[in-house]
Amino acid sequence: MMHSPLTSQFRTYNKRCMQRNPWRVVLILVLLALAMFAPLLLSGYSEWSKASAAHTYTEVARHYKAAAQRIPWRADLYELSGHAYYYAKEYSLADLAYQKAFQRNALSADGWVAWGDVLYLNGNPEGAARIWEDALKEQDPSEKLYSRLSQVYKEQRDYSRAAENLQKYVSLHRDDASAHYRLGLLLTLTDPNEALSELINASQLDPQLGPTVETLRSALNQASLTDSSSARFVLIGRGLGLVQEWELARVTFEYAVKADKENAEAWAWLGEAKQQASEDGAADLEQAYQLNPSSSTVRGLRGLYFQRTGNFREALKEYQAAARLDGENPAWQVSMGEMYLKLGDLIRALQAYQAATALAPDDSNTWRLLAIFCGQNNVNVKDIGIPAAQKLVLLTKDDASSLDVLGWLLLLDKRYEESERQLLHALALDPQNASVHLHLGMLYLESEKRDLAFSQFVNARDLGSMDAQAILNTYFP
Repeated sequence: MMHSPLTSQFRTYNKRCMQRNPWRVVLILVLLALAMFAPLLLSGYSEWSKASAAHTYTEVARHYKAAAQRIPWRADLYELSGHAYYYAKEYSLADLAYQKAFQRNALSADGWVAWGDVLYLNGNPEGAARIWEDALKEQDPSEKLYSRLSQVYKEQRDYSRAAENLQKYVSLHRDDASAHYRLGLLLTLTDPNEALSELINASQLDPQLGPTVETLRSALNQASLTDSSSARFVLIGRGLGLVQEWELARVTFEYAVKADKENAEAWAWLGEAKQQASEDGAADLEQAYQLNPSSSTVRGLRGLYFQRTGNFREALKEYQAAARLDGENPAWQVSMGEMYLKLGDLIRALQAYQAATALAPDDSNTWRLLAIFCGQNNVNVKDIGIPAAQKLVLLTKDDASSLDVLGWLLLLDKRYEESERQLLHALALDPQNASVHLHLGMLYLESEKRDLAFSQFVNARDLGSMDAQAILNTYFP
């Protein structure tokens, strides 16, 4: 190709310039690059600034994402975008944002935790577990990972790994009562002695856990006294059931059946645990009955099954059988009373409740049930209900709920001054007791003290009483 003399001279000139001042050319190139990219960078910082002024989490997330795309060295903004999407409950978008941060090595320890959280909340616990397991391999991982992995493994019924991770969490959070308690529950399956230690630690850190822990402690101590592994699991499972930990209770009953397939009570309790999980435990209860129809526990749990299904006559038969087999247990009389009531036989129901108090004269609960039965059904309120409530108050001392029962029955018997005295005493002991406010409102309404009645009904309603709301709608529209 032929070039003009002028072109050749220009190239020769450029070559000489490059040789004489190469930095000038570099500077020109840098200036050209800045001219091209400066608007992009400025818009990135503008988006970053807008994020702090946005009114919704979704807007915040979008601004952070846009900023991250335009400022290459601030990949951490992808994580901030993920956090904002997380708070907006847009979990799929949060997942994508965290992936971007991960791909650019900009994911923090808390970011790993949050990434797993959005997968978990989006219905992918297996994916969440994988993320959290990978996070543990990172330098300085978050200690929050252990509690989350424990929860996932528990849901997957991998209780040994759940306990292992929770132990690691507890070792770093020795003052976390809830963690000690949850660890104690898990260890009931594998190490009852260590479980007891963790549960006691939990109750010492949080006294409100005391009654629950005491129930479990009693079950674990009873279990330690038997040589039968199947019986031990049944006792532990019953304790877990009493504190409404039915998932773990079911596991222990499964262990009990596996240890001894002839253990009728283990089968019966397994059926009960399945019902608590809204599953049909009829087959397990039938197996229990076939193995040992002379077990009061088996018959009683079968009665409970029939009661739940609305077959009150069959339930009554089972409770009657249980009462014949275990005549000193007032619980069967109470259950019989409930079934007689369901069947409309108030006389036999009253007799059953009275029989329960005769079997356990120092048990406040049987007297409470008898008094409430009389009040709710307007049966022998004066001669049986009020004396039962007085016995209840005597046994429970200064207990607001007991005084409330007595005040209510006195109200039903139109002994207004005595009723008010008991109810005001109850209110002084427990000002937040909705039932006391309700009964005081009823008392004042019958006494034609409408202003006082209105005030008490409002208090009861505000404390959660639906009955109070219904009365307000009727009498104070």
